[in-house]
Amino acid sequence: MVTTHLEEQTNAGIITSTTIAKTKATRTAPAPAPAAHEWTSSNITHDAEWFTDDHGRKLLLRGVNLCGSSKLPTKPYEGSTHLYDEKLFWDHRNVSFVGRPFPLSDAPMHFARLRAWGLTLVRLLIPWESIEHKGPGEYDEEYIEYLRHLIGMMPAYGIKCFIDPHQDTWSRFSGGSGAPGWTFEVAGMDIKAFKETGAAYVHNTNAVPGDPLPMVWPTNYTKLASCTMFTLFFAGDTFAPKHTYEGQSIQQFLSNHFIQAFQHLATRLIDLEAVIGFEVLNEPHHGYIGLETLKAFDPIVNLIFGDAPTPLQCFALGDGFPQKVGVYAKSWPIPTRKSHTRWINENRRKAWTTGDGCIWRQHGVWDTNGKGKPVLKNSSYFSKHPETGDKVDFYQDFYVPFVNRYAQAIQKVRKEWFCFVEPMANEPSPVYSESDHHHNVVFAPHWYDLNCVFYKKFDGRVTHDVQSLQNGGNVISATYFGRNGAKKNYRGQIKNIKKSGLENMGQKPCIFGEVGIPMDLNQRAAFSTGDYTNHIHFMDAMIHALETNLVNFTLWNYDVCNDDEYGDHWNGENFSIFSSKQSDQSVEATTEDLASLSSGESPTKTATEDPSRLHDGGRVLQAAIRPYASKVAGTPEKAEFDIDSLEYIFEFKPFDKQDISSKTVTTTELYIPHYHYGSNKTGVLVEVSEGTWEYNPDSQTLYHRYDLSRNNDSKSISIRVNSANEANRMKSINNSKISNCTVM
Repeated sequence: MVTTHLEEQTNAGIITSTTIAKTKATRTAPAPAPAAHEWTSSNITHDAEWFTDDHGRKLLLRGVNLCGSSKLPTKPYEGSTHLYDEKLFWDHRNVSFVGRPFPLSDAPMHFARLRAWGLTLVRLLIPWESIEHKGPGEYDEEYIEYLRHLIGMMPAYGIKCFIDPHQDTWSRFSGGSGAPGWTFEVAGMDIKAFKETGAAYVHNTNAVPGDPLPMVWPTNYTKLASCTMFTLFFAGDTFAPKHTYEGQSIQQFLSNHFIQAFQHLATRLIDLEAVIGFEVLNEPHHGYIGLETLKAFDPIVNLIFGDAPTPLQCFALGDGFPQKVGVYAKSWPIPTRKSHTRWINENRRKAWTTGDGCIWRQHGVWDTNGKGKPVLKNSSYFSKHPETGDKVDFYQDFYVPFVNRYAQAIQKVRKEWFCFVEPMANEPSPVYSESDHHHNVVFAPHWYDLNCVFYKKFDGRVTHDVQSLQNGGNVISATYFGRNGAKKNYRGQIKNIKKSGLENMGQKPCIFGEVGIPMDLNQRAAFSTGDYTNHIHFMDAMIHALETNLVNFTLWNYDVCNDDEYGDHWNGENFSIFSSKQSDQSVEATTEDLASLSSGESPTKTATEDPSRLHDGGRVLQAAIRPYASKVAGTPEKAEFDIDSLEYIFEFKPFDKQDISSKTVTTTELYIPHYHYGSNKTGVLVEVSEGTWEYNPDSQTLYHRYDLSRNNDSKSISIRVNSANEANRMKSINNSKISNCTVM
């Protein structure tokens, strides 16, 4: 027997659930919904693997990275990696990042948009260079003051943030982002010589027609500048003990200044409600640490593309020895193959500013033979401790000890802050011992479909489990077909990474700090056709994997500089779910209007006349915007959104009676977006197995409550949300089929 309450409740202005007898659902008159801000928590804590609020509810956090262009300065000229100015580019001390990620005057619209999209956690990119570019110990207080104003605006929109000391291949001057230019001076390297010596591929200095090539920047992880700096930063005491600066070892000088810079930033942000913690370092790289041989880089774990000198060739080139290096091009089924060779550094320029030349030659890693030819002297130098001979492990011996120091320094400023720790993208977590610093540590891995990102192709027909292939799996078992296959593929990879965190680091929350898709897929076809179907399926498969694994995440990325020609304006990447090209900036609203719309307080008429304007500029929103349970009065067990039917299913186990305290509430909050379900109560159908619910369209929030005294502690509660419009459409289609059928 099925009893439908839809029609009788419509006249009362409330759309209730379809009560199905076999679920034994209790459907009483709904209790008045609390104001959207009633249960808002000013603090986020954690209970083992779950983030929690002040009421003990489990949180599922979703948000974005702000943003790709924040890797670049705004002055003396607006940074973009396709631009190059011979004078200004190299003046790395006199730069400013004020205005990254966007001007303060634009913040209300962007924050309101993120809130409307249900993305209320910001991973805020703050490269080391942005706060300490002037010189060691000199901080850019103007930029820090800008950040204070920006972050101070977030609570009005219900947004939290954590600080990301972002880097890619060490620095802008080694082809990525992150560290100040003076760090190379400390190491004795000449940034102006990197191009000629092949020490780094820097897009700005390679800007010619048809260049930069997409996905060239990661190859810097196998080039001299980046590898050297990471090795010195994490393990200079071990592998370069002869190199000192101002009386300190190079490792201590660099790492101390990094930690002190972000500890200083922490002291300036300590009073800001929105800040929940600091990340350690984006995608930390091992440099040369742990390499078993210096004869060649492993193509399974490194991107070998474009100019690809071996480690020995990198050393030799940097010390003024011309080398004939292999040049690699994209291929299939292996990612790249050698296309041809070419000579580099025929002018015999050196990448070193010191008279002693290459650090690694000084430490006996390589030298020349009797004929003046570069040769390896100790091919396994970086795989063992030079003094003890013990095998080294990057994460265990160098990275985690650094994390311990960093976390203690940040939490010395504010103990409650989280410390977000990650490995390289798509890698398992570092292993923690009992003696490591565990307090408020969060596992924050990154994940991408590296195959689709590299080739910038996705048609929904075939995907591959790169994670499995990197671990020695075969191509057949690592191949998946169709949209459902992509979901299964990605779900398994996310599950493995989450599992590694729990096993290696202990019962800690997991948040995927970066996940995203390239928007310039399939030769940028969508930019001219407007058909983003493949993008939607790609994004849906990715987020489906995250939501079904019940993990937190921040999408890469939301970039206000994005356009079709230059993407996110950084090294040919184009990931932003927002694009200024698609945005109609003629629509304006006051700060008060936007704050009221986003916070759930009673909005003014102006703010609610056309809430869809906040979707202006969005890309692939059909998949990026989706319902989810944000605050759960119990433990989440299942979550899944069907993008085709718009059905969302969520299950959770309520609080045990013995776990209830005076602060505990039994209200679960679910984000139900206008984008899919409309901006009024008539667009939502809800079924619950137990309890009562109420939908507040102004705050896009569904409130579910259960009676603890009546609840069976061993029983889970399910909530099912559907679109009334979609249900009516399908009903119309089915009725049409029935009326047009012929009875034989």
